[in-house]
Amino acid sequence: MNLKCIAVGVVLGLAPLWSGGAMAGLRAYSLPELEEMALKTHPALQVAGAEIKKSEAELRIARQYPNPEAEGSMSSQKGLESGAYATGYSLSLSQTIEWPGRRGKRQESARFGIDVVNQKLTQEQINVRARCREFFYRVLAGEHLLKIAAENLESAKKLLDIAEKRVRLGESRPIELIKARVEFFSLEREYDKAKTALAGDRQVLRQFLGAALPADFGLSGEGEVIETVVPLKRWRDAAFASHPLLAAQEAQVRQAESTLGAERQAWVPDVTVKVFHTRDVDLRATGGGLSIPLPLWNRKEGEVAKAAAAKSQADSELRLLKQDLETKLASQYSLYETARRQMESFQTAILKEAAESLRVAQFSYEHGETSLLELLDSRRVYRGTEQDYYKALLDYRLARVELWRLAGGGVK
Repeated sequence: MNLKCIAVGVVLGLAPLWSGGAMAGLRAYSLPELEEMALKTHPALQVAGAEIKKSEAELRIARQYPNPEAEGSMSSQKGLESGAYATGYSLSLSQTIEWPGRRGKRQESARFGIDVVNQKLTQEQINVRARCREFFYRVLAGEHLLKIAAENLESAKKLLDIAEKRVRLGESRPIELIKARVEFFSLEREYDKAKTALAGDRQVLRQFLGAALPADFGLSGEGEVIETVVPLKRWRDAAFASHPLLAAQEAQVRQAESTLGAERQAWVPDVTVKVFHTRDVDLRATGGGLSIPLPLWNRKEGEVAKAAAAKSQADSELRLLKQDLETKLASQYSLYETARRQMESFQTAILKEAAESLRVAQFSYEHGETSLLELLDSRRVYRGTEQDYYKALLDYRLARVELWRLAGGGVK
């Protein structure tokens, strides 16, 4: 009686989870909806947005002009001829004028800096979407595995009922009833493990989205059709054509070039224009002048060398990034191909063969042609095959997501 209550409770308790949110009143979220939520709320994107504001502020700083400088002085003076005392004063106003070439290079460098952080924001968006897809697919796989565990538990309960009836009628030995009970409790533990794993995956997805999902959310699942194979060359071409990190590093190279150009012009001193008015006891004067520092001791060689080294470093980092990206793409593509072949094997042969083997074993047992042990063995094989299929499906989807992320989202 207790076992029957447990089995009924399992079926009723899992009904909403099996449907993936299809029950009336339960909202089912699709993957695009979850990605949109993540792009609005994820802290990493807010950090990247703050970096863009900082870079825009750097451009405003580069556009600013030096402030003029005002100077004044007063003095008590005695005339040389008259001997009278009077107050004298001097007023001056000076303005430093930057060389346009150097000023333009600084602004150009700041604009490239904005390009860098914009591309990094795009990459962070791709990373967030990839993580969202990973958590989405893990929850879907967990729902399938939980459904399988519950169905297996219900089937084990039916077998247990049959075994009890046969032993009671003297058609089977008591050992078969013991085996049926052991099988039932083993599947009950598997069900508990699957339920706990799914609850954890659902919680991770909710936390990733900033708890924007309700606790009883459902997911709108995707089809299990394998896509047409996409060759490695297409992934590589997509990555080198539009990968945000490559674009960001190329912008850093151009930024370093602009900084180097600015430093090479920095030894040419800025000119300071000055106007003044002076009133003394015996003199009144108004005039102007120019002030130019003489670049005798400091010709900015150190600054130029530093900027040149930064330019060389940026070039090397770009080459290293391309090499690293190509290596990761080749490695990930190998995992993707392996997962895809496994999925093809499951869908074209393994699942059908396991299902047919179980159907024959079930029919034979119900008609007394085979033992319970043989039926349990067939059921274990089918259950393991079905679980392996959904695990392989998850591996395939995750490999595809990582390949998409490595390609910078270039292949849809």
